[in-house]
Amino acid sequence: MAEPTAECVRQAQAGDPQALTDLIMGQQHYVYSIAMSVLHQPEDAADLTQEAFIRLMRVLPQYNGESRFTTWLYRLVVNLCRDELRRRGRQVQFIQPSEDDEQTLNPLDMIADDDRGSDPMRALNDNELRIAVRRALTQLEDHYRLSLTLYYFEDLKYTDIAEILDVPLNTVKSYIRRGKERLATLLDEYNENSTAQERSAQASAPARQPQIQQRFALGNAR
Repeated sequence: MAEPTAECVRQAQAGDPQALTDLIMGQQHYVYSIAMSVLHQPEDAADLTQEAFIRLMRVLPQYNGESRFTTWLYRLVVNLCRDELRRRGRQVQFIQPSEDDEQTLNPLDMIADDDRGSDPMRALNDNELRIAVRRALTQLEDHYRLSLTLYYFEDLKYTDIAEILDVPLNTVKSYIRRGKERLATLLDEYNENSTAQERSAQASAPARQPQIQQRFALGNAR
């Protein structure tokens, strides 16, 4: 997530066209990602991204700096997505966790952790893994998918996500905890399928394997 400087926001609010362009260019990828996580279709997400920035130009003077600019902007985008879904006759369902859910929250989940290095899902540098995560996210319910998109791809804290989605903090923690579990299951299935495909590919070309190994052996011998 790229947080614009306060000076850039002030200049854009004052009508500076270059500052406004910089603001839009710096946020268009993130806005599209959020829209895609809700609307699913690239064309719909692109249209909503354009609508979001048109709306931004109208309401930008209302931003008062009480929250981070990106938090304010992403809440605007999520609300536009909700409005679009209502026009289509459906909604993003935000379900409050039950008492049992809150009682079973891992104590570590009660902390908005800044250090995510211990989270295996944070290893998203590999492009293939990022694609797999994106694919798995599409199989989750709306509230899990949107929460995890904000958490993983926009790199937001729990408190920011709660403000953007306009739900209690514990609800966000429940979404992310349960969403991680569902996502991990889907990624395990992806890894199992990938391993099976690799084994099948290796079995279908047994004659080439010794040649490849021999080439590496010759290279090592040098």
